[in-house]
Amino acid sequence: MTALRNSALFALQRCAIAALLLVTLHAGAYAQPAAKPAPAVDARATATAQIMAGIQPAAGDSVVDKLVATDAWKNHKTAMEAQWKSVSSRIALIEKWCDQEVKFKDVANRTLLYPFSGPDFINAWALYPNHGKYVFFSLENPGQLPNLDKMGPKEFDALLRDVRNAFNEIFQRNYFITSYMGKQLTTPHLKGTVPIIATMMALKDLRIAKIEPVDPFPELTKQFSEPKAARPGKILRGAKITFVTSANRTHELTYYSLDATDKALVHYPEFLDFVGRNKPASALVKSASYLLHDNQFSKTRDMILASADILVQDDTGVPYRYIKQANWNVKLFGKYHTPIAPMQWGLQTDLRQAFTDPEVAARGPLPFPFGYHWKGAESGLILATRP
Repeated sequence: MTALRNSALFALQRCAIAALLLVTLHAGAYAQPAAKPAPAVDARATATAQIMAGIQPAAGDSVVDKLVATDAWKNHKTAMEAQWKSVSSRIALIEKWCDQEVKFKDVANRTLLYPFSGPDFINAWALYPNHGKYVFFSLENPGQLPNLDKMGPKEFDALLRDVRNAFNEIFQRNYFITSYMGKQLTTPHLKGTVPIIATMMALKDLRIAKIEPVDPFPELTKQFSEPKAARPGKILRGAKITFVTSANRTHELTYYSLDATDKALVHYPEFLDFVGRNKPASALVKSASYLLHDNQFSKTRDMILASADILVQDDTGVPYRYIKQANWNVKLFGKYHTPIAPMQWGLQTDLRQAFTDPEVAARGPLPFPFGYHWKGAESGLILATRP
């Protein structure tokens, strides 16, 4: 009897151990990896962005405290608040539309690809929120945040005026004008896209952890620096902004400045492959001067179609015929208009016809300005998804 009881007890113990192992393994299979802690916020960079955005920064930095006590900044704060009140209503409409129409999977691991972006972070964040990475590229130099330590009252006043001037078009039209940016982003106090991107981040209550230069092709940079080297007309420059949300989620935005024409990319033959390796990827193209409509930018067009599986654009982006040839699913919103002068060569008769097709065209106007036809409710938008 004793041997029998011992045998039964041993069997029960084995069952209990097996059950415990099964529960442990089952729990481990579904356990989520611990989230990485958010990086420390760069207080000065965040305060600088907030100052440009007209947002009261935290007290305690003597340089910042002195600047925000000036009449120049108080007037700037009032002006930016008035503008942002109107713009934030528009952004809210974009965010609502995105929430209803664009469906993401595993959004934190996605990358947004935004060619010809300029410093347009505000639309990228509204249409493609919470992506882990954002990759922008366009002609404008990245530049850097202004150094508040070196600014007297006159320089500070000039900086704030430059900021308001740089935001005129994006606030009013919802796009930047390339020819204007050539002057607006090269003043003595406001240089490049980084300050504007950082200001937009501040307007969306995002904090800056780090801004650093990046160079994906250091060997080429060294080669092009040689006195007799055959070099591109524009040397690639890059900057990465690591930023943190109010929920302590960390994101990265990398901005590259280069000439992305097929001809110029001969000097950077791996650039588009390097960018396109960021998958899964979304893409955004807007107010892009119909650059993707001819063969000057065919490589960028091909990269978008090969790398992205969600594309939001206006009629200046990838021509409709290429999207249909790739058998993407398409939904159209708003209206189609003949391109504005002098870009009427970008007319797409097939897209104009598609806007009359009830199977792909949504009824009613687009509730926010998007593209060159920004006045009233005249904008059009294309949402394309890979099948």
